[in-house]
Amino acid sequence: MNAVFFGTPDFAIASIRALLNADINVSMICTRPAQRAGRGRKLTPSPVSQFGNEVGISVIAPARFDPEAVNTIQTVSADAFVVAAYGRFIPSELLAVPPLGVVNLHPSLLPKHRGPSPVATAILNGDRSTGVTIMLLDEGMDTGPILAQSGPVEISGDTRQDALTEKLFAIGAQMLPDALLALQSGELVPRQQDDTAATITRLIRKEDGLVNWDETPERIVRMNRAYHPWPGTSTTWRGELFKLVDIELAEGVAIPDGIEPGGVFRRAQGRVFVRAGDRSAVRLVTVQTAGRRAMSVDEFVIGRPEFVGSCLGAESMPSP
Repeated sequence: MNAVFFGTPDFAIASIRALLNADINVSMICTRPAQRAGRGRKLTPSPVSQFGNEVGISVIAPARFDPEAVNTIQTVSADAFVVAAYGRFIPSELLAVPPLGVVNLHPSLLPKHRGPSPVATAILNGDRSTGVTIMLLDEGMDTGPILAQSGPVEISGDTRQDALTEKLFAIGAQMLPDALLALQSGELVPRQQDDTAATITRLIRKEDGLVNWDETPERIVRMNRAYHPWPGTSTTWRGELFKLVDIELAEGVAIPDGIEPGGVFRRAQGRVFVRAGDRSAVRLVTVQTAGRRAMSVDEFVIGRPEFVGSCLGAESMPSP
């Protein structure tokens, strides 16, 4: 079998390796263009692009699917296109090109959590488990027929988005070769999704990570896990961005009188808490102010003792 692979981040590389290990020829990689990264803002090719170059696979990184890019991909005699975290819609003129179709790895158990943010949404909603779906793309948003699905993958109380994403794509990578080969042999019959059971996720925006201290602590802690590493979870302190790198649920902590939501206080063992909704609290573990390194809240308070007793989120950030 001959395939063209579409993918971008480092966790998509596991899918390429799995295809190659199953003697599925990856004749071309299509990835996102190089991005500026690091302190020097140097243009850096995507991890998938770098891997392709290392193993001798032809790589293209079109800024858009113009006629030249579409023609380049069409000229490859591919039986299937394989998509894993590419980060862009595949245009309709390419969907019809490979005889076996365009096979996509989606990190949820479809039809639940269609759309761009399935992993973050599962954590944010408090789902107990999620999973992986191997499917055929159509012109809808994750509406195509299902080829294979994993069993439930547990979401524990400390699971963060980046770790869960990597785990799901590793599971999906091992599923891809069998699904492709069974599709080619005719042993696998795609099944339509139940649209009545579908749920839709939306694109996460940077401002989604800003905490509303009237929310419950459970919701705020789930935000911290769902939005790690991007967009992160933050609030404001003295009118400046204040990042909540790591926070925990605070169970059985008495709220001092006069403390409003967002108020910072200390309790036993010198631990630092912030009042949230329902007269409950979250515990701060690691924090970061603008332009500084992340540090433990205990270290931060040593240098800024006035932090305890202040109120987070009380002031908006100044306009740029």
